[in-house]
Amino acid sequence: MLKKNNWVMVIFLLLTIVACLPNRQAAARARKYYAPVLMYHDIKVKPLNGFDVTTADFAKQLAWLEAEHYQTLSMDEYLDILDKGKPFPAKTILLTFDDGYEGVYTQAVPELIKHNMKATFFIFKNGIDTKLEGYPYLTSTEVKAMAANPLFSLESHTISHPDLTTLKNGQLKKELIASKKYLEKLTGKPCLALAYPFGHSNPQVIAETWAAGYEVAFSISDGPTAGFDTCYTIPRVYMGMALSENENKLFKQYVQTYANMPAGAFQERFGQLK
Repeated sequence: MLKKNNWVMVIFLLLTIVACLPNRQAAARARKYYAPVLMYHDIKVKPLNGFDVTTADFAKQLAWLEAEHYQTLSMDEYLDILDKGKPFPAKTILLTFDDGYEGVYTQAVPELIKHNMKATFFIFKNGIDTKLEGYPYLTSTEVKAMAANPLFSLESHTISHPDLTTLKNGQLKKELIASKKYLEKLTGKPCLALAYPFGHSNPQVIAETWAAGYEVAFSISDGPTAGFDTCYTIPRVYMGMALSENENKLFKQYVQTYANMPAGAFQERFGQLK
């Protein structure tokens, strides 16, 4: 057992570490502090699922953002604003894509480049270089090409896309740490952001996410913070075909009202089309 003096030293060191943590470990910030965050999955000419967005609708959405003078942020820019501890500037927005479907490379990337807009792609390792029927994933060559473009950030979506809240601690750490290392090796750039698979997290997942070296993590809806800053449970607007109806009426509404949207509005509700 540790002697009394040793315990005092341990407590002192822990307090010192906490005092030196970045402001992401400070008092929780309300959602109105953040810029809107959109969560896309696949972009397709012809949609197969409610979470798809057509190429035509995606192009219209980017054109509207441009016309309304929104500034898209890279992940580095997003983190830099967080570090400064001030609210995000008006009309800044973060565009994110989950899973790493090949459609984002063939359909989304050209449109983003056309508009000179930045985006973040959350990739899970086991998807790369595989061909899911109807939803082929990115190849490692395509991931490298995207990472080489300064408009794009490649971040972690774990190794195998599990529900992290169901994993034992050893498995949880592996999903978080190994995916981070893999992407850093593949892209040659730091991997500092995580998107929780299915948007699920809990206090243990959040604590391990922070311990693994991620500086920010994204969910679907507002969730428990486990004593951490709300930047470890940032909600995203779940993009899908429903938001594109009536000339992108809901898309525009959600972008403009992100700060005050009820928590339930972020929930996934775009199931398989009949």
